[in-house]
Amino acid sequence: MNDFSMSKSKNSNVSVSVRFPEELHEEIKNIVHNANKGKKTKLYSFNGFVISACEYAIKNMKKD
Repeated sequence: MNDFSMSKSKNSNVSVSVRFPEELHEEIKNIVHNANKGKKTKLYSFNGFVISACEYAIKNMKKD
């Protein structure tokens, strides 16, 4: 299994509403905030993290 890495923010054109548990939402916000810390411009976003996590999950799913 490959290690997860968050991609930079991507251009996305489909809007989807997803409800997150509050704790998970806060954890993702903190991860994104820490990834951007010390950078002159914001490279990572909540949306970019979610897209990266979904792509990672799909690539690493067990195939039946």
